[in-house]
Amino acid sequence: MNRKDPAGYYALLGVLETASATEIKSAFRRKAKDLHPDRNPSPDAVRQFQYLSEAYEVLSNPDTRAQYDTLYAQIPESKAASHKQVALEPIACSCCKKVIAQPRYVIFFQVTSFIILTIRTPIQGIFCPKCAESKAIQSTMITWFLGWWGLPWGLIYSVSTIFQNLFGGSKPDEVNARLLAYQAWVFATQNKLELARAIAADAQDFARKIKKKDEREVLNLVEEFLSALDTKTSIKRLKNSWSIPNRAFYIQGSILIAVAALFVGSAAYAPTETNQASSTVSPTQVPDTSSPPRPKPEYVRPTTADNGVPFPSASSYIDGYPIQRTDGYSNVIVDNSQNDSDVFVKLFILDTNPPAPVRVFFIRAREKFKVENIKAGNYDVRYRDLDSGALARTDPFNLREVQTLRGIKFSEVTLTLYKVYGGNMRTYPISENEF
Repeated sequence: MNRKDPAGYYALLGVLETASATEIKSAFRRKAKDLHPDRNPSPDAVRQFQYLSEAYEVLSNPDTRAQYDTLYAQIPESKAASHKQVALEPIACSCCKKVIAQPRYVIFFQVTSFIILTIRTPIQGIFCPKCAESKAIQSTMITWFLGWWGLPWGLIYSVSTIFQNLFGGSKPDEVNARLLAYQAWVFATQNKLELARAIAADAQDFARKIKKKDEREVLNLVEEFLSALDTKTSIKRLKNSWSIPNRAFYIQGSILIAVAALFVGSAAYAPTETNQASSTVSPTQVPDTSSPPRPKPEYVRPTTADNGVPFPSASSYIDGYPIQRTDGYSNVIVDNSQNDSDVFVKLFILDTNPPAPVRVFFIRAREKFKVENIKAGNYDVRYRDLDSGALARTDPFNLREVQTLRGIKFSEVTLTLYKVYGGNMRTYPISENEF
């Protein structure tokens, strides 16, 4: 088993562990065509497609991919932290392959836009400081050139991404705490105890910033590990190679200042240019009296669902639609709390041909709705923004039920509609027929 691919997700998609988000998405689409139950003659087709969906669900999300990429970096129990253990493979930079004392798992983003479509792509991996600086600069430059073209999200995503990259990207606390604790353990097995203690102290700093209560055990494990390495002397901390400002900060900051200065200068020059231009207009010019083009019919917010039943006054299921696939345990939370408009939502099962809605409901602006007791399978969520009329769908996701000794382990998925910075799900425009 490949320690960097413990569940075989990368191998299933046919990509390397360092594959970009775009490569992972393209590989999933190719595999999905081959393994879809409608085209796959294997009697195990449904399970194969579910496994593929599970792999994509994990690797397409920057946070869950970070967790998966570092599963092998387990924090040792205090009893196993002795430097006499068998030598372990150290963590190396995923770009230059150099082993360093202060690796970090970092997530940068780059934004590309195509008028009405804006894509925010994660660039992530285990980096050394030098390679991380190069990734930050590259991602920011792509965003400057290609990010702001889209409306309305291009400018919004570009600004947030540029500032996030400027300050070093996102470094998940729990992931980096485990990563550094493992690296400290590696050096401890090499009898480099002072270096191991210094790296473990860095891991402790990350562990102290973890906010989730169920992940606080990471801090306890790191502190137990430090105690096992105690030499009765103070820890000599390493110089922080990741401190801000650094080379990438100055380069990105210089570009930001130059663009801001250019914008301010252009704004100041524009009124003067307009005044000069207006003085040269010939008085003999005749205004255009041709009729303007007939405007397109404006969207009018409906008061009823497509079955003719009025929308409820509170977030709930809509009367008149059957509630299907209720013999399961899984839950889906649809989060509309970052949206200023109400939404008309349908949960589609993808294991039928064609896909069909199994739950239909209404969510008010700034609220959430929990769909409960869903049978295992492959699904997506499709919805209409009732203020604008726009239709969209999420990526497919897989709900699973696994019988264990302790009972049934099931899925609980949270989907954020109209994802903004920090959201968890991409969305795609769809037609009326698909809704």
